[in-house]
Amino acid sequence: MSRHSGISGSGRAELGLIVGRGRRIVSVADVAATLQINSVDAAKRLARWAKEGWLRRVQRGLYIPVPLDAENPATWSEDPLILADAVWNPCYFTGWTAANHWGLTEQIFHTTVLKTSGRVRSVRARLLDHQYLLAHAAPELMVWGMRNVWREERKVLMADPARTAIDILDNPQLGGGIRHCADVLARYLDEHDPSTLIEYGERLSNRAVFKRLGYVVEIAGLKDGKLLMECRKRISAGISLLDPSAPFGGERIGKWGLRANAQVARPDHS
Repeated sequence: MSRHSGISGSGRAELGLIVGRGRRIVSVADVAATLQINSVDAAKRLARWAKEGWLRRVQRGLYIPVPLDAENPATWSEDPLILADAVWNPCYFTGWTAANHWGLTEQIFHTTVLKTSGRVRSVRARLLDHQYLLAHAAPELMVWGMRNVWREERKVLMADPARTAIDILDNPQLGGGIRHCADVLARYLDEHDPSTLIEYGERLSNRAVFKRLGYVVEIAGLKDGKLLMECRKRISAGISLLDPSAPFGGERIGKWGLRANAQVARPDHS
């Protein structure tokens, strides 16, 4: 049974104007523009409609409509990617979220991973009942390696398969740690061009990416001699951590300029 509170005829008409065309996200600016009122009055209307159960608050000034047939308006939710795109745009989805989308992993993660050109105050965030892992990306790094993906009627940016792999090599935390990287790379190399990994790695301008890529390809037995050679050409001096999100320590791998502070597993699929 629906648990919405009563609403006046005028209020119902106003709310209908706001959400009647299938709008999935409602902001103060939306209400102010649609009803031709100031932002203070718009915020008050949104707060009242949320209290009555017609909307659910995502964060300050941002709400989602609750369907009439929702059994419990207080727990009604929305697609986590749609919410994230509304809050952190410009952004794109990467890491294990994109790896799952492209079939590069069978690991199930309940946290959505994204990069945004906006300020990241905390790498962990929550919207409604959804958990997020965030990282910052410079605007110039958000114009390549992306594809448009439709989530219902909203178009969001998703890292393409090569960008997904390179982002994980750049920041292994985004892929659940370097241990899962071998599986992602194995699946990528089964179906995609390895030269794109080199191209994207150069665009990212982080030489540690080539160290990790070469080491993982070699230690996981992926056996791509040309890819290993191209990585060797591009490694920088100094020692980098295999996984910066893991504890310091481990064997020093001089060939790849790495400290193996985490284990890399061989792929678990054929």
